[in-house]
Amino acid sequence: MKENMLDAKQKSIRVKELKNYGSSLRPLYTIVVEIEITVDESPDTLHKIFTDAGLITRDTIPFNVISNFRGSADNKPFYSALIMHEGIAKKYEVVARDTGGFLRTSINYEPVVYPEELRLTHPAEFSRLDIEVKEWELHNYKHYFMLFIASKRYEGFDMWVKRERGVEKGLEFTLIKVNLAESELKEKKAPCSWYLKRLSVFEGFDLEKEVRRRIEVG
Repeated sequence: MKENMLDAKQKSIRVKELKNYGSSLRPLYTIVVEIEITVDESPDTLHKIFTDAGLITRDTIPFNVISNFRGSADNKPFYSALIMHEGIAKKYEVVARDTGGFLRTSINYEPVVYPEELRLTHPAEFSRLDIEVKEWELHNYKHYFMLFIASKRYEGFDMWVKRERGVEKGLEFTLIKVNLAESELKEKKAPCSWYLKRLSVFEGFDLEKEVRRRIEVG
């Protein structure tokens, strides 16, 4: 296996929604895809791999005020994890606090980090600082405003990584669950392509290509 490539034990790719809210001449597709993959590697190892792949960065977990970008449509944090820091288990979160903005053009969000003693420590630095990640989740929701024009354009990415126990005694695996959603697409294509490229770290198959193929036949 190539370095930083994962062997998927099981995988499931399901198109949850594929609807054209426009017309046949001017299509506006909303596409939602759910992915579940199991691997042997621990959530901590996966955290390192996806950090190296560019998924865990200040682009996905901002540390500065940002416009029209929050954790999720239902206010989940940008990032949440159970970590081991200096031998103590801690809940780490980066939440989006609404700071206002100009209605119909933008809404500003300030990332707030908990706990206080780690407010300057970004998750991309965890490996270098020997902070172990026991489980984690990442949420990004980008909504778009157009001045004086109603827009339902959005992009949503949700990812959960957690260690699970199998049916057989002593069998453990890590479940990677991902939900991708994008609206007002002018053609049938894989949603959230930027994220899919950084998720495509599996030996033997290209995740982005598989998602695209499922959409084409769906």
